[in-house]
Amino acid sequence: MLLALVALLPSRPGRTQTDVDLNIKATGNVKSPLLLARFRGGSGAGNMANGARDVARHDFELSGVFTVRDVEALEGKLEPDPAQQGTVRVEGLVETSGSGLKFTGTVYDVGTGEQVFQRIYPFARTELRATMHRFNDDVLEALTGDRGIAETKIAFVRHSGKYKEVWIADYDGENARQLTHDRSIALSPVWAPWGSEVAFTTYKRGNPDLYLFDFSRGASYPFSTRPGLNTAPSYSPDGKWIACTLTRDGNAEIYMISRDAQTARRLTRNQRIDSSPSFSPTGRELVFTSDRSGSPQVYVMDVEGSNQRLLTLEGKYNDSPQWSPKGDKIVYASRHDAIFDVIVMDANGRSPVQITFQAGHNENPRWSADGRKIYFSSTRSGRRQIYMMNTDGSDVTQLTRGDETFNPATGPRPRRRSPTAKAAGTG
Repeated sequence: MLLALVALLPSRPGRTQTDVDLNIKATGNVKSPLLLARFRGGSGAGNMANGARDVARHDFELSGVFTVRDVEALEGKLEPDPAQQGTVRVEGLVETSGSGLKFTGTVYDVGTGEQVFQRIYPFARTELRATMHRFNDDVLEALTGDRGIAETKIAFVRHSGKYKEVWIADYDGENARQLTHDRSIALSPVWAPWGSEVAFTTYKRGNPDLYLFDFSRGASYPFSTRPGLNTAPSYSPDGKWIACTLTRDGNAEIYMISRDAQTARRLTRNQRIDSSPSFSPTGRELVFTSDRSGSPQVYVMDVEGSNQRLLTLEGKYNDSPQWSPKGDKIVYASRHDAIFDVIVMDANGRSPVQITFQAGHNENPRWSADGRKIYFSSTRSGRRQIYMMNTDGSDVTQLTRGDETFNPATGPRPRRRSPTAKAAGTG
């Protein structure tokens, strides 16, 4: 879709732009050609230019939107090439600026030869990756209408020795660092909608309790320490509630606990196991797993606990459901022939499609913030590791290595830039 729509770009004057809304829509798995020029470097910035281009190339390729081809930097004015309608060209320039640096990123419509995006990013030498991640997301937003995920973070569980701790990393697995140091077992991390808090289950005090890690304080604190299981947290879209599984009444049931931990609403009532709740993007429904029909299956209910109904009609063991960011799809893991694979179905339970095949166990699927990618854990390389792929199962990319990692959790996009940062791009 992007291929066709870029060709419809209106002619624009060749000027510096900071707020570009081209209203181009991409279908996610349809890739458009992107010519990525060698970035030019000003005096003393040549190595930084090469590093910036490496990051940009990695981000554009991982976006799932572009097929990237390397080209030399543009000399002179870009001449229109109607034969390449739908192709975009990205140029970059890194220069020193005062005590720091600045990057100028420019995007052209190759078919018309018109400049369609340009922005300037002042940055410090230690901010190269973050700056290029922001550039990638800005370009994606300008060309498709949806920001990318290069600025987002992931959380996951790393199993080393007898301990399982929560780690976080950039969206592509880079810059991984340990978040908890409890020398215990931590499981099921999930990001708060505002991105500065992670909820998770820990056995640090013996009981599987729910804790919240506050990034501003650099520490975690207990949220639900009720007797029995306190597991599988999921934030409501407005962040006012955390749905989870509790066994305080002797059976695994789904509850919603207010963010101030003062109120707990029980949503399910039966003698079987109900777990793995996940809010719809509207916050009006929850999808969850229950074995009330004899085997684990995916169900949905209204947020008050009413109108509970079965969604999965195929498969004997279906678990770990999550709603897509746009609310039109649900992803889950399904076991067949003793192997787990990832399935994507319509939100009404229709049209399930298996997107992983013959590659070990594939579990814990989670949507990226833009809905273009699915993160999951897999044993395809031996140990469980975190991978990402397009929503049709293509472009599988391994993100973690070494110790076993699993339970990926995708963070939200950062909040929009401050007016000060935005003004810096006016050139």
